[in-house]
Formats: sequence, structure tokens, C-alpha cells
Amino acid sequence: MIAARRTLVLLSFAVLNLVNLSAQAGNLAASKPLLKSRVDPKEFGIQDDTITVIAGVAFKGNQTGFGVATGFALYAPLNSDSHYYAPLNLPAGAVIDYIGLNSTTDTDAIIGLALWQRDLFGNQTMLAAFSVPAHGWDTDLAGPLGIPIANHVGNELVLELEVAPSPTYEYFGYVEVHWHRTVSPPPATATFADVPPSHPFFQYIEALHAAGISAGCGGGNFCPDQPITRKQEAAFLAKALGLHWPN
Repeated sequence: MIAARRTLVLLSFAVLNLVNLSAQAGNLAASKPLLKSRVDPKEFGIQDDTITVIAGVAFKGNQTGFGVATGFALYAPLNSDSHYYAPLNLPAGAVIDYIGLNSTTDTDAIIGLALWQRDLFGNQTMLAAFSVPAHGWDTDLAGPLGIPIANHVGNELVLELEVAPSPTYEYFGYVEVHWHRTVSPPPATATFADVPPSHPFFQYIEALHAAGISAGCGGGNFCPDQPITRKQEAAFLAKALGLHWPN
């Protein structure tokens, strides 16, 4: 179950994308929007979220000296601007709805989180960023974000966590990413003569064909209103879910 206390922030991506990695010498956490209000993300219907959790111990720092406290929480050296990084692996076609940070801190904006996209030429683009308010152990969520992950050709996603200089230890437990799958956009031209682009199910039928799940009923048609047999249903489901007998 998702904790009842959650955080909602509306991010201004046009401004955030102007931030360059070279600015990290200062306190980036304080420059990020401070999460204040809390919401409980809804999970129902065909847009249900999957939650991917990246443990704090999976992050690697820009310096040695960070520690692991009880419960696998990490803390940074005192009075040091510390940055920690971890990869984010999501399937192509996913849309990121929320990003959450589990932490306990005694100072507003002392801990911040950013999601970066890096391309094959080394260019970085900030997709989201926020800092967390002071509180005991809790998870703050930024969103709804609506960040699409179209593909992974020449791109990678990296999470950056910053702990700004502090005279006391600040702790973070994990990052959780809420995302849902989508159906591919339809092509410009139709594959089947009886399912034109104006057909209400054009996008979904084209997606079935492009995924190798259905080749239609023959003769260049899909026969969208024709009933299917149980054996045809078995073929559709087995291909779509990648079902197989175990070795």
C-alpha cells in the first residue's frame, strides 16, 4: 500500500531543463522546488501504475565516506555537498507518473533528487527535479509528471540524489518511480484494408500487428467484427504475454 502521506509538485520543465551539470558545485537541493502538499496517487483502471524501487544502497557517490545506517538508510559526510547516482531502467513506451524519495531530514531542501537523460554524445537533459521538506521517515512524491520514455536508442536515465552541506546527518532510504505502459501511436497509413485510420480501434489493431501478435484474417484484411475461436485467442494471449513452457 502506498503511504497515506504523499507529496504533489508541479514542475516547470522549461526552466529545469536549462540547468547544467556544471552548476552542481553549489547547493542544487535548495534551488529545486520544495515539496509541500501531499496526495495519494490513484491506481486503478487500464492506467495502473507499476512501482520500481531503487534502494539507497544502489546509489554510488562522488566521494567516499557515506555510511549505511540501520534499515539500509544511507547518510552523507557532515558539512559536505554530496552527490549520488543510480541508473533507472524502465521499458520503452513507459510513462513516468511520479517519482518519490524516502528520507528523514531535519532541514527543508537539504536533500534533493533529479532525473537526467543522457544521450550517446554525453549531453544531459534534466527531466524532473525536486527537494524534500523536513520530516521523519516518509516518502515524498513529485507528480503527476507524464514523462514519456519513447525508446532507449542512444539514451540512458540516471537518478541523481544530492545531500547539501549539513552539520547533522541526513538520511535517505530509497527512490520509487511510478510508471505505466502505453500503446504505441498509430502509423500514418493502414496495414489492413478494412481498418482505416478513421476506425476507432485502428491504433490497437495496428499495435497487435506491429508486435507480431496478429497478421489479420488473410487477403490484406483484419476482419475486426469477425468472432475469434478459442485457439485464436490462445495464440493472441501467448504471443502478447510471451508465454512458454519452462525448461
